Amino acid sequence: MKYYFNNKDGRVYAFDTVELANEWIKQSSGGQEAFRVMTDDEIDRHLHPENYMTDTEKLALRRKDAAYLERHQFLTMTELSLEKNKDALIEAVTVNFKGKSLVKLRNYILESPSFSLDFEELWLLLTTILKIEHDKLFRMWEEAREY
Repeated sequence: MKYYFNNKDGRVYAFDTVELANEWIKQSSGGQEAFRVMTDDEIDRHLHPENYMTDTEKLALRRKDAAYLERHQFLTMTELSLEKNKDALIEAVTVNFKGKSLVKLRNYILESPSFSLDFEELWLLLTTILKIEHDKLFRMWEEAREY
């Protein structure tokens, strides 16, 4: 497989053969000067970006990629796994958050039809205030999808 980077559109193009790549590049609107062969390091970074991420970047990606939970799934998870019903969550929010964060998270818990680990205030509530370890939270989140 041959990989080419297009400097004009920032995309990577992969071809089974050099001949196929040359033919496609000739016919492209960007012209041959827009394309360059990628180095082995660039190819590896493109195919396996997680190998080049910091732990913080990996965690952010894992949070972003976690499935959304429906309201009933989230509330069932917190009640079964954390022994905290909606009122207990709101109490924890009220005690530990102030200002805009308080309003955002309280309304999120009270009104949201779905929940995401990428919502910063919810993440802080679960990991910092309720002290749930990251891997445990991801396991609980996955299990909750079955509720």
